Amino acid sequence: MKAILIARVSDKEQRKALPAQKLRLHDYAKEQKMESTYYEFDESAFKDDRKKFEGLVQNLGKSDGCEALVFDKIDRFTRDSSQRVVSTVKKMIFDGKLELHFPHDHITLKRDSAAVEWFQLDMGMSLAGYYSASVRDNVKRRFDQMINEKTWIGAAPLGYLNVQEEFMGKKIKDIIVDQHRAPFIVKIFEMRAQGTPYGVIASEMNKLGLRSRTGKLMSKSFIEKVTRNTFYYGVMSYKGNLYDHKYEPLIKHQLFNQCQEVREKRRSHKTQWNSLEHTFDDIVTCKKCGGSVSTYVSRGNMYMKCSKCSGNTAQKLVMPTVQKAVSGAIMRVDAIPLVIEKLKTRHDDQHTFFETTINETKLAHEKNLERKKRLMYEKVDGNIDINDFNIMMNDINNKQNELESKLDSLTNDDQRVEVTSSYLLDLAQRASDLFNSSNERLQQKLLKVILSNIQLSDKKLSFEYSDSFQAILDLKKMTLDGSDHTNWCAHWIVGGTIFCQVYI
Repeated sequence: MKAILIARVSDKEQRKALPAQKLRLHDYAKEQKMESTYYEFDESAFKDDRKKFEGLVQNLGKSDGCEALVFDKIDRFTRDSSQRVVSTVKKMIFDGKLELHFPHDHITLKRDSAAVEWFQLDMGMSLAGYYSASVRDNVKRRFDQMINEKTWIGAAPLGYLNVQEEFMGKKIKDIIVDQHRAPFIVKIFEMRAQGTPYGVIASEMNKLGLRSRTGKLMSKSFIEKVTRNTFYYGVMSYKGNLYDHKYEPLIKHQLFNQCQEVREKRRSHKTQWNSLEHTFDDIVTCKKCGGSVSTYVSRGNMYMKCSKCSGNTAQKLVMPTVQKAVSGAIMRVDAIPLVIEKLKTRHDDQHTFFETTINETKLAHEKNLERKKRLMYEKVDGNIDINDFNIMMNDINNKQNELESKLDSLTNDDQRVEVTSSYLLDLAQRASDLFNSSNERLQQKLLKVILSNIQLSDKKLSFEYSDSFQAILDLKKMTLDGSDHTNWCAHWIVGGTIFCQVYI
């Protein structure tokens, strides 16, 4: 009789048992004087090994005569009595094509085996199934404990490293920042927050030398996965819930949110044409349908096209209108001191507002942390259901992230008010020269600062000055004519359309 010897392990801790299984199986085949073929399956290391094992069983019984399928113990055969393998093997045994041997358990099943022997097999598989379920429960409890301790249970994302550190003679697993790759991850988030496409970011990272741990190049899908991973700002996702982790964040939550806003904006304004960065990319919408207008090059000329409406517009037709609007924002040098004085007064008012709002946000943040602490105590004492705990903890974490993001934004805005004012004044002096002498990418950035609500309709552009820049222009107007804001009307003509704003 030909014997098929099979050794199987299903987790990492059992790998060291493979050589012992192999030795016992070969010894058994020699004792029974059977010609044998040996197979080994490490299903903890290779996901395909379970399928390979099932494929092997499906091919049994095709040779002439009866074969013996030999496992060291019943639990090496299966821990799940509902598996297809069990029914397949039993059918072949009843057909007289196969025998099932378990040397360690002293069980051999044949076509004419008694009911008690089949009962022993069923009992052995049930006990093996119970043991497997018990192991899963223990692992789940351990994972839940690790999550509560703010410890990540899996492989760290790119930008971090899984390490083992020696502590009092024991190896302790930990996650640390990958000093080589972390700066690249931060750069990915910064580029995405500025609206850079995934493909462009991937290409840039590949040029800079960023590779995965296996040496693979960056791809669009991988860059998207990175920018959607909450782990980088200090929160880990486990079974659909979010939990704080104890490791050093690489980015601020505010930067993460900016990337999600870019993603949502691109989802709602999909473009048909793929193109490089040009002056009007991502800042022009179609006045008729609200769709995004993209830019592409054809036969050496630049064109603008709505993703939904037909027809296109040559960029050279609308560029003079934009250049005229930018040049109209130039400020005379002798007006700057008075405008700065106005901005300083405005800054003092804004600083008072920021200080009050920051204090209110800090107080709300402290109250939220106290709620979180009380909820943790309720869970430890067993006074709350785990599902209710997860729901409430998610709400608290979301609120905490919102408050931290708001606090970070308020702090940065307060620090940059005067810097922004000086920047806008400088830009108001040199806007036209900068725009005409810059490349298309810089032109795009300038337009984002100076103009807003840019729309394309019938081969013409309409737009308004942005709020921040309009404030500078209003101050300039009041300074030059000596008037105040009462009954003053600002107007400008764009593409034949008159825009006006009246202050009362």
